[in-house]
Amino acid sequence: MPAGVNPFEGAADTALMLRVRWGDEHAFGELYHRYHRRVMHFFYGMSRNTQVSEDLCQETFLRVWKLRRKYAATGSFPAYLFAFARNVWLEQCREIKKRQRMGARQSADDGWQLVPASRSTRPDAVAVRSEIEERIFDALDELPAEQRMAFVMRAVEGLSIEEIASAMQCPVNTVRSRKLLAVKKLRVVLKGLLVL
Repeated sequence: MPAGVNPFEGAADTALMLRVRWGDEHAFGELYHRYHRRVMHFFYGMSRNTQVSEDLCQETFLRVWKLRRKYAATGSFPAYLFAFARNVWLEQCREIKKRQRMGARQSADDGWQLVPASRSTRPDAVAVRSEIEERIFDALDELPAEQRMAFVMRAVEGLSIEEIASAMQCPVNTVRSRKLLAVKKLRVVLKGLLVL
């Protein structure tokens, strides 16, 4: 095989995951390459913290690898993967609540962070974009967790309603209503800022 040729190019995600099930690290590497950015974006949309997003993304893929032998090729791979991501996120939230109940406080470094702007951008444009991002993320933070998750999976990650329903383990109509409620609330909060 010529150097630089990807043997998995064009292979279906489920076919790759079936290979992963039997320990194929190269197939797993291809799935990681295809999806790690999307999983990172999901966690960033939920947390607004780059380091948390990276850590939870790694945890998600680690669990997929550890539980690979249980994989059954039913449904789409993105729904399968984001079900892991959802569970990792919910566990993270429970852990934070547990620490808060026990009296631990978040340090300033644990707070939400926005991705730094490019240095080549004009300062006034950076300031406007930063303000818009801050208002959008503040609005997302006001949403209940399940609505925010449905909105991020659909609007940011582009998952289908059916994939989201599978990942969130709920009916399709529940996903639709969560997404619609999220959009309505965001419209109210962001009125005058954006057209949603």
